[in-house]
This record gives sequence, structure tokens and C-alpha cells, in this order.
Amino acid sequence: MIGEIVVIATRTDPASINIAERLLDGADWDDGRICSRFKNYRLVVLSEKLITLRGIEERLQGMGLSPELIVFASRHQAKDGTPRLCGHFSGNCGDAVMGGSPRELAVAAPGALKSFILNLADDHPEGFEITVEATHHGPTDLSTPSFFAEIGSTEPEWSNPDAGKAVARSILELEDLHPPAFLGFGGGHYVNRQNRLLIDTKIALGHLFSNYQAHDLDLSIVEEAARKSGAVGAYLDRKSLRSAEKRMISAALDEIGIKMMNEREIRELYPIDL
Repeated sequence: MIGEIVVIATRTDPASINIAERLLDGADWDDGRICSRFKNYRLVVLSEKLITLRGIEERLQGMGLSPELIVFASRHQAKDGTPRLCGHFSGNCGDAVMGGSPRELAVAAPGALKSFILNLADDHPEGFEITVEATHHGPTDLSTPSFFAEIGSTEPEWSNPDAGKAVARSILELEDLHPPAFLGFGGGHYVNRQNRLLIDTKIALGHLFSNYQAHDLDLSIVEEAARKSGAVGAYLDRKSLRSAEKRMISAALDEIGIKMMNEREIRELYPIDL
């Protein structure tokens, strides 16, 4: 069983409040002065944007909280408008355009994210895609494992009660999984090939970097991603990466002793028991 899980929501975000309200509706919480409590879960509602938070662990400690996992309840926004329920880790492999610090990654929670995505895939509103995303935005100064749980991609979805209920249920049903964690490189923002491997095999995914982020990668970032993901392997979406990018990533993985595996190898080595 996972120890204390702190779910952080914000009043500045309609999807975040939607998820928080569905969490409160879905369980018998004790309302405290600082947070609501249910079993090993704690719900904290803030008034700031989540992606620009700094020092949140110290603030939680000041509330008497010592989480083993932090879940940020958030909206996901995309120009294509596709309804999505998604999850990802936070961090910047380059500049800090949307919160956090440049070239800093938060500690990932591969097993928790896998459990969350599998829960969503098992039961979600019709018409919603279920996907992981590439690592992006803040906060980055986190030593506690964390992930973002999101509703996307436009205002109607953010306030959709069924979407909020699906995300809330998937958070409340998190399992304490410890699958082998893989880094992922290449693909678009929704890293479709990695997403399929997450759902179809026993592996979990740590930090993920899409092809548009590849130019910011170097040995330092790859090593940090592996360390903060507890990675034992890596997957490259080779067709989406340039030759120089593949060479750099391969050399960095060799340097830190992380084995690359292709899709066939992962599926053969980590099949789901039927």
C-alpha cells in the first residue's frame, strides 16, 4: 500500500476543482482545518497555479503532511480540442517556459502513473482518449514522487462531471505497483507508441521526451531522468528522431548503463499475464 498520498488542487483551474469535488463526493472524507482526509489520502486546495508552485514540499510539511506521493489535479489544454484524460510528470529539459526551473526534472512516480492510466483505461466516459504525455512544465523542485492527473482539452471537458469522476476514481484506486520503469524518447507530445507499451505490457514509464524536446537533451538531462525515474531501460521511437539525436541519446544511455530496447523486445520480455 502506498503511504500518505496528497492530492493538490487549485481554485484557479475549473478542471482541478471538478476533480476535487468528485473526490469529495466519492468517499467519506474528514474535513480538517487545513486539508480533507480519507484513509491514506489528503486533499489540499490552494489558490495558486500549480505549474508555478515553488517549495510545495516545505508547505506540506508545515501542514503536518509527509506524503509518499503527490498528485496534482489539473486541466489539460490543447488546440486540437480532443477530449482527453491524461497524466504526466513535470520537468523542463530546456528553458522554464511554464513554471519550474530550467533543466530540472521532478522525481517521477512510474508505478503510480501506470496504475492511474490503467484505471482510466478500464472505465472512462465515452469519447475521451486516455494517454500519457511527455514531461513538461513545473513544478520541478520536488523530491517526492509526483504526477499530474488531468482533464482535457477545452472548457466543456474541464467541468464535465463524468470526466471529473473518472479521474477522481482513478486516483482513489491507485495501486502500489512496482513495475520496471523505462525512459521514453521521441514521438509527439502524446508519445503514442510509449502509451501503448504502458497499457499493453508490464512496464511503467518514467520521464518521457517527445521529438520536439530532443534538441534540449544531453548526458546530464538523460542521467537525471534515469535517476529520478528509477529507470532500468529505455525506449526510442526511432522513426521520429533525427540521426544525430538518436546517436546522442544512445551514447548517453550507454554512458549511464541504461539498456535500450525496441518494441518487440519489450513485448516479449514483459508480456501481460493472461
